[in-house]
Amino acid sequence: MNIQKIVVTGDELFLRRYRPLFETLSLQCEQLEYLPGDEPLIFSLLNKVARLLNKLNNQTFITKSKRLEHRIYQLEYKADLVLHIFSMYCPFWERFDIPYGMYLDYTMSLAHRNWKPWAPFANSQEFQAWKNCERLAYERAYHLFAMSDVVKSSLIVDYGIQPEKITVVGSFANRHTVYEGEKPFGTKQILFNGADFERKGGEIVLAAFKYVKNVIPESRLVIIGKKLAVQQDGVDNPGRIGSLEEMRQLFLQTDLVVAPGLCDPFPSFIIEAMNYGVPCIVSSNDGMPEIVDNGITGLVVEPLTPELLAEKIIDLLNDVPTLTAMSQQSRQNVKAQLNCAKVGESILQVLLNG
Repeated sequence: MNIQKIVVTGDELFLRRYRPLFETLSLQCEQLEYLPGDEPLIFSLLNKVARLLNKLNNQTFITKSKRLEHRIYQLEYKADLVLHIFSMYCPFWERFDIPYGMYLDYTMSLAHRNWKPWAPFANSQEFQAWKNCERLAYERAYHLFAMSDVVKSSLIVDYGIQPEKITVVGSFANRHTVYEGEKPFGTKQILFNGADFERKGGEIVLAAFKYVKNVIPESRLVIIGKKLAVQQDGVDNPGRIGSLEEMRQLFLQTDLVVAPGLCDPFPSFIIEAMNYGVPCIVSSNDGMPEIVDNGITGLVVEPLTPELLAEKIIDLLNDVPTLTAMSQQSRQNVKAQLNCAKVGESILQVLLNG
């Protein structure tokens, strides 16, 4: 495929989040333009109404797709390719003379099985109607780029997509450049991202830390992401960390990141921690075991219980040589695989050789 002009579409939040990837792609084309699909004055209201009604429906999917399609064809040029981020709507619905690819972290079928708040359909018929729209979006796409094998499997099993149409490309630490400095250990500090506390396993973390604190009195748990009503010995909760430098220092002061998510598609927070050489303990859910190599860059906990999580935390906090070895391998994996250059290279290889 000869690609000189690319239009990247999707919600503005995700266009900002994955901008380093698009900048990598832009080096191989003449023009790359961003076209957010969530027009603030229109779709913020639609999304708020959907949340208030606790439901999604296929008309939301179709309406957003048609509006984005109209905006694409209003451009002063015809794109060679549209790259769409995620699958809450599609860049085209009625016209298909411009090929498009999709970069996917999850599917609605996975959300429906694993985390119902992400799939607030009124009934099974509405879920099926949405799923039919989603299937059409996948079938009509030139190629699908999945972050994980979990997503690839869902595309095949839940939507009937042919495996050769899907490439697993992973993701990257979208806010942090590769860290080359030293990573010390010995603080006994544990870090947890509690931005979505229940979904990310916050209750399990707090329960596990009670066991840890009894065995290692000097241990500390830092919960970031948002302020919580938590009053527990040894727990600090600074809330959201807005500064990259402050976040960098927090990683460097941390011995271990815990991420026992009940549902977490392919969390960049884990990759960010690995970038700074912080070993991670994760659950076996979604794409997390594809990020963390069990026993090599961290640990995958299964079954997910506070007792087992505490046992693994205690073992690692008391074993600096293992933490150091995991730290070195984590950083190597980020340099070799979990970075935007590698993701961009994988995407371009498919597009340019197609």
